[in-house]
Amino acid sequence: ALVLCYFLETNSKQYNLVDKNVIEIGAGTGLVSIVASLLGALVTATDLPELLGNLQHNVLQNTKLKCKHQPCVKELSWGIDLEKKFPRASCHFDYIMAADVVYHHPFLDELLLTFDHLCKNDTVIMWAMKFRLDKENQFVDRFQTLFDLEVISNFPSLNITLYKAMRKGRMKVRPSKLSV
Repeated sequence: ALVLCYFLETNSKQYNLVDKNVIEIGAGTGLVSIVASLLGALVTATDLPELLGNLQHNVLQNTKLKCKHQPCVKELSWGIDLEKKFPRASCHFDYIMAADVVYHHPFLDELLLTFDHLCKNDTVIMWAMKFRLDKENQFVDRFQTLFDLEVISNFPSLNITLYKAMRKGRMKVRPSKLSV
C-alpha cells in the first residue's frame, strides 16, 4: 500500500485523480483509499464485512473535512453478488486500486472475476504486488489472459512490482521515435 500511495502522490500529474471514480478492492486499513481521497478522487473503499468497522473508522479519521469528496466504505466479497452490489450498467470506475491482494489467498479465481466485473474498457487498474510464492506468478499469468499488464515501477529490494493494467487491446500505444 505504501508503494502505491507513494507512486500516486509523486505521479499525480500523470495520474490525475481529481474527480475520478476510484474503487479500492481489499482496502484493509484504507491507506490507498485515504491517499486517493486526499488527491481529489471520489473513492469507494471495499473489503470483507468483518473489516468494514475499522476501515470506516480509519477513512473517516483521516479524510473528514480534508477532502473534496468524502470517501464511502462498502462491502465487497470477491466474486459474490457483484452484479447486485456493483451493477455493470450503472457502476463505472476510472481506476481500480489494489495493494497486496494476492498474498496467500484462497480466492484468486474470485479476485480475477471481480477485476473483470469492475473493469470497463477505459478503466485503469493500479496494482501493487509483493511476490512471495509461486502462486502469485501463476495469478499474474492468469490475469494477463484478460488484461494488458505494464510494469510502471519496480522495487526489487522489497520484491514489489507496481502494475498498470487495462482490458486486453485497450492499452494506449506510445508513439515511437522516428529516425530521419
